[in-house]
Amino acid sequence: MSQPLVVGARASIKKAFTSADVEKFAQVSLDTNPIHLDEAAGAASIFKQRVVHGALVSSLFSAILGCDLPGEGTIFMGQTVQFKAPVFLDDEITASVEVTEIRARRAVVTFKLEAVNSEGKVVIAGEATVMAPKHLIA
Repeated sequence: MSQPLVVGARASIKKAFTSADVEKFAQVSLDTNPIHLDEAAGAASIFKQRVVHGALVSSLFSAILGCDLPGEGTIFMGQTVQFKAPVFLDDEITASVEVTEIRARRAVVTFKLEAVNSEGKVVIAGEATVMAPKHLIA
């Protein structure tokens, strides 16, 4: 359900990415880097285990923005992210968005993005800009 947009409004979702999720994303994205798919490659990496694709984790922001805040009718205009730490299989990630700026005349809204792992460590930080449905702009 769409919420009225005000600076400081927040929404979040949680997801633990499974091996099956990573394999499906590799098929769709064509990113078959062995660090995501192969136990031996993950073990040989600096992370010592397989890691979830950063783009897959950052897709949680799209889910929030398109389905919750602002919600249906939102048009994604841009996103910048920094990958701060690896995400490992089956670790629950909480992705959050927060309204930081509203340009009412054009219905353009800027959001702070943050994803944290189950230990509270920031794994992704960034910003997104969307065109929100006009009925949600005061």
